[in-house]
Amino acid sequence: MQVTQDIERRLYQYAGHQRRLKELREQADEILGQHNSLLDGLLKSPCLKDVRVQGGFTSDPVFAAVQKMIDVYGTRLDAIRSEITDIFYHIDEIEKMVSNAGLTETERQYIQLRYFEGLQPKQISFETNYCDGYLRKLKKRALSKIGAV
Repeated sequence: MQVTQDIERRLYQYAGHQRRLKELREQADEILGQHNSLLDGLLKSPCLKDVRVQGGFTSDPVFAAVQKMIDVYGTRLDAIRSEITDIFYHIDEIEKMVSNAGLTETERQYIQLRYFEGLQPKQISFETNYCDGYLRKLKKRALSKIGAV
């Protein structure tokens, strides 16, 4: 019973992983746009090689601030990239678990609709034209096969 609950918990996580992946991609696109905009502005800025400050070094506070922002965006992109990698690992693990279970097409369809697409049992019943009792048996068989892997 515990094994079946653990498998079902992992399957329920699939849709959440997909949603989080979409959010992260949107965040990455936004940050990458800001990063590239700053970088482009930095490349187009005038050169200050003739400006000298105390100590003989060229200094531009705007350049330094923009450079720090570019670094911050780079760090944020690295964190997002790392989280995306972790999510892909979990998604792949769940998909392998299901594909290696030897499910029938009907069982696979149930798993897809219930856990991957997040449909409720009544919606699945309507979509597949199977009664609730049959779907409960189908779920139990599918989870048992996945648990055996």
